Amino acid sequence: MPETFKIMTFNVRGSQHHDGENAWKRRASLNARVIEKHAPDVIGFQEHQVGNRSVHDEKLRGYKRISGPRYENRKPHAHNAIYWRTDRLELVERGGFWLSETPEEYSRSWEARHVRSANWARFRLLSERFGGAEFVHLNTHLDHISGHARQQGARLIIQRLEELADGLPIVMTGDFNCDPGSTTYDIFAEAGFSDAHIVAGNGRTNTFHRFRGEEFSPKKTEREVRIDWILLRDAPEQARWTVHSCETIRDAEPPVYPSDHYPVVARLSLETKSPSV
Repeated sequence: MPETFKIMTFNVRGSQHHDGENAWKRRASLNARVIEKHAPDVIGFQEHQVGNRSVHDEKLRGYKRISGPRYENRKPHAHNAIYWRTDRLELVERGGFWLSETPEEYSRSWEARHVRSANWARFRLLSERFGGAEFVHLNTHLDHISGHARQQGARLIIQRLEELADGLPIVMTGDFNCDPGSTTYDIFAEAGFSDAHIVAGNGRTNTFHRFRGEEFSPKKTEREVRIDWILLRDAPEQARWTVHSCETIRDAEPPVYPSDHYPVVARLSLETKSPSV
């Protein structure tokens, strides 16, 4: 069996929200324990605020972090933080941009309710069995109100990835704030991205639950509330992804939940092509 690694996407619900019995100070320890239990090698967090950061920096031993460009309209800002295990991956390059018509500036466009951003990293797998293979990980959080902003943000992300990935395989994590039947989802699919949840053979589910867990029921107008995705794109000339599993993690201690979103974890391997002689 090929060597695998795990990647998680997790909207942790910012620490500065007033969430009553699910305030960050009440769920922080559970949040960290769930992450430790499932032991991802790479994590893409959304809504990562100062309180979340202080807990994760302390509790998640063996990881490093890049926060990326701040987003939201005012303080306390949030970040699409990326954490990775330093014994498994080496950071080669990093960067970020805002999802707007002026992506190098803190800004918003396309009727977005909030300033939004993307954070990315280029990693090298340290295991000899991976042969030093590299990939690009992009982590983002699309607007929750404007479908136009989500679609334009998706197009901008794809455009930027074409430039910065330089032919490498890509894994994308995020809270995309729309379901798999949306135009935004189709934009990524048309650009060659596959959905780890679908590739793994999973059916309909939800990843957002409003701190209600299994009692949550989507509105009649919603097909499903699976808004947290792990998307993959092969590099035909260099490497391709294999999805061994993709799981929506429902660990909780009701009425306390790790977040109002469930984290999603995919177990992947990367098959590299041998150089021609």
